[in-house]
Amino acid sequence: QTVSEYALPWLKRSYPSVADSTYTGLAIHLQHLLDSIGDKYLSEVLPSDIKQVYADQYKGLSNSYIRSAKQLFCALFDSAQADRLINSNPARDKTAKPSKGKKPKERILTAQQRTWIETLCQDHRAYPAVMCMLYAGLRPQECKALNIDRDIDFEKDIITVQETAHVDGTKYEISGDMKTGWSKRTVPLFPPLKTALQGRTGMLITSAHGKPITQSSWKQLWQSYLFNMETAINGTWKRWYGKTREQRIKKEAGTLPPWIEFKIVPYTLRHAFCAFCRDNDVDINTCRRWMGHADAKMILKVYDSVSSDREQNEREKVEKQWKRVQNGVQDEDCTTYNG
Repeated sequence: QTVSEYALPWLKRSYPSVADSTYTGLAIHLQHLLDSIGDKYLSEVLPSDIKQVYADQYKGLSNSYIRSAKQLFCALFDSAQADRLINSNPARDKTAKPSKGKKPKERILTAQQRTWIETLCQDHRAYPAVMCMLYAGLRPQECKALNIDRDIDFEKDIITVQETAHVDGTKYEISGDMKTGWSKRTVPLFPPLKTALQGRTGMLITSAHGKPITQSSWKQLWQSYLFNMETAINGTWKRWYGKTREQRIKKEAGTLPPWIEFKIVPYTLRHAFCAFCRDNDVDINTCRRWMGHADAKMILKVYDSVSSDREQNEREKVEKQWKRVQNGVQDEDCTTYNG
């Protein structure tokens, strides 16, 4: 069998129940493989062929995207090996290992940005979801499925995360089929978030007409939020910045501050929640549970960005400990001398 003859039926029988968006992503990876070696017989595929696929199709892409491709290729040839069509898996050979891709951009929210988020644009439809990501660590898809009346207990100060949104065409399908087994969880309702949600009812996010959110309406909502935040931060629309009489005078004098951009993605807020917890000495396993992960590896590898505040605090701890050690040595020396 050629790689194409085997791979296409394999994908359908191996992933029959995944969401449409997940299946599409897998199919794209598989198509990259077939574009390079689809006409080859399975038994003829060498580790160097797999290495060439990465070089041809994945150059300049992110580490996480390349890893997801490697996982699929390894699973495909594992299956072919189990079916006794090949003797060894070329995708798992050390020489087939892909080169490292681009590192993801570090998502750190500054103290100033956090203040802006808390105080500006509180009447915007995205504000409740923004606060849920920032102060409860919810995934964007979990926010789209959150029902305030059902999932938030304002007396016990608890958020119950029990459903998520899956892409279904142009719409979202809400279900309890979560991303991981640990995604169903309870998260404390911290004071800033409680204040932001108090008095609200129904779904956390809806379209402008109060209907269920769609992919396009979510994108429009997010862009609208960023636009409104920039306008609030700078005091006017970007197209009018520097054109008022007062601003023109400042511009001519060279004292007009540069336009401040507010460009963040939803996952920046989830990252900020984790970093905030860790900065305040929340145990990593507790943080893991609140974030909905099975173990702490993902927290340490992806989410736990070391802020400058935490770095300074840790430095002060070490300096204090060093002083105690020095004082202890000096006291011991004095005792010895006096003796």
